[in-house]
Amino acid sequence: MKKLRNMLLTFELCLCAFLFLGYAQKKIQNAAETAVCRYLGEEAEDGIAVSAKNAVKDDGEKKVALTFDDGPNECYTMELLEGLKSREVRATFFLIGKKAKECPDIVKEIQKEGHLIGNHSYDHVNLSEMTEGAACEQIKKTNQVIEEITGEAPQYLRPPFGSYKKNLDADMNMVEVLWDVDPRDWSVKNTGMVVSRVTGQVEDGDIILLHDEYATSVAAAFEIIDILKSKGYTFVTVDELIFE
Repeated sequence: MKKLRNMLLTFELCLCAFLFLGYAQKKIQNAAETAVCRYLGEEAEDGIAVSAKNAVKDDGEKKVALTFDDGPNECYTMELLEGLKSREVRATFFLIGKKAKECPDIVKEIQKEGHLIGNHSYDHVNLSEMTEGAACEQIKKTNQVIEEITGEAPQYLRPPFGSYKKNLDADMNMVEVLWDVDPRDWSVKNTGMVVSRVTGQVEDGDIILLHDEYATSVAAAFEIIDILKSKGYTFVTVDELIFE
């Protein structure tokens, strides 16, 4: 009888422990879900630095965002836009303010085709090496140029070299966007190598970094789109990838 009571007591203790662990797991899950909601909502308004994997939602689709830095380019951006249009792909262009001012018609075409336009500083400078005032001026000037051309001020910022000053995004009330896949197309300038590096690394929810100032990069972008589409990927703009 005593042995039976001990067995029952042990069973009750195990049951209590199991229920407690289940409750704790649920609390942790709820806390995590709350943190994600806060991250995507309240903090996004104040400016955050993100790659897509920080915030992408799992809705059953494989999505990636194709992004282009350092444009607009007089030689290659229009060719890129034509290729994107024929493939029914929308991308994100982080423009340099000085170049945007020199090529307003290309900027208008980017907007007309439904692509997202972001800020890449005015002179392609390392913002982390500047005073706060000078860094803010680089961003403000670019926003002003783009707004004068398109009627809309950019909400997304990609700092050159991925280097930014602490709290700069919040001060400017912008969302900083980094990247997940960088094939260093500006360095290798080899279409096949760029394609191989991207398609070999990319995963669902990634932001891909390219530049629209090289013929090899534009050609690589088209091949990347064709290959990833054949694998079931959908191409979206950065804001769609992060917040929708």
